[in-house]
Amino acid sequence: MSRRSSSLLFFSLLVALADCGKKGPIETPVMRIPQAVEDLAVSQRGSACLLTWTAPSAYIDGSPLGEISELEIWLTREDRAEEGTLKTWSAAAFGEKAQLLESITGDTLASLRREGAKTEAELIYRYPIAAEDIGKKTLTFSLRVRDGKKRTSEFADPVSLEARTPLGPPRNVRAEVFEDHIRLSWEGQVQPKEEPALVMMPLVIPMISSPIDVPVAPATAPSTTPAPAAGFNVFRSEEGNAAARVNASPLETSEFPDKDFQFGRTYRYFVRAVVESKPLQESDDSEVVEVAAKDAFPPAPPSGLTTIGGPDFIALSWEGNREPDLAGYRVWRKPAGEGEFTLAASLTAVESSFSDKEVEKSRRYEYAITALDVTGNESPKSAAAIGSVREMPWP
Repeated sequence: MSRRSSSLLFFSLLVALADCGKKGPIETPVMRIPQAVEDLAVSQRGSACLLTWTAPSAYIDGSPLGEISELEIWLTREDRAEEGTLKTWSAAAFGEKAQLLESITGDTLASLRREGAKTEAELIYRYPIAAEDIGKKTLTFSLRVRDGKKRTSEFADPVSLEARTPLGPPRNVRAEVFEDHIRLSWEGQVQPKEEPALVMMPLVIPMISSPIDVPVAPATAPSTTPAPAAGFNVFRSEEGNAAARVNASPLETSEFPDKDFQFGRTYRYFVRAVVESKPLQESDDSEVVEVAAKDAFPPAPPSGLTTIGGPDFIALSWEGNREPDLAGYRVWRKPAGEGEFTLAASLTAVESSFSDKEVEKSRRYEYAITALDVTGNESPKSAAAIGSVREMPWP
């Protein structure tokens, strides 16, 4: 190969290599930052704030986050403004004023898992409200998370709550089993008792040259008693299951019929007083009452019993019972006007007739029917009916 050919080949390779590097503008790599919590919520239960949220599972670019190495909970405490007016915070403004309340490592996040949560990412944090904050402070919370490389998410949208005087929990919860429901009843919530503040008022006593200070109650003492509860919520659990609310909306009365139950099971109930404010305010749980739903309720006695005499039998029929747990019937017989009934037959729930062939032609018999349920409860005897074998005419 000539020197000129070698030079042309070398130049061509350089051009080709240069073209390979021209694939468009250089893009700035996306830094992986954990997504912020999107569903942070706050409520008051008793004398505590409850924060609930779902832990993020991805970075802002959509890639999987993996494990969270640290969770930070932040708080601001400000004097309350007008009742029911909460300040709206931006995440940036909150970050400038908030103080770190607690830092929780990733290996202990499991301790915050909500009872009955459907996923491990549903978490809850309890913050006790200081006595000096009740009725005076607005508490605002936010949180952020870090990944294993200490990359930090933005603050979650802050949530605020007016620290209110706690609602007292209902008391003396009772449960009574009926045939078609379990009746829950209780006494209303216990309101915190506030002693009236004493102030020193000068009182002049005759014949005494100088006044003395006598403590008297003020005409209008400040009250921290909460507004009356708007209603009550009833919660039920079974062994191994988390408690769940059983009423659709807050109850205005202090009783509730739980119709969605099954005999043979044991249930545990507790009640909370609730004010459906925003955020929600609830009392602590009442005491728990446990009740075994035992079926001790017999079916109704069968009705419409009639008899028809045949040449060598007495036929009985009656109206079938309609109880859903009906198991069968018993036919009882005795000579008319004599002694006690004895069992003549046991039948299934679908049988509502019987032919008695164990009878004598010269005697009259008295019959009664009882119904049984699957638990073995037996009804009282039906109204009696008398029958006899029909005499056949001679040919």
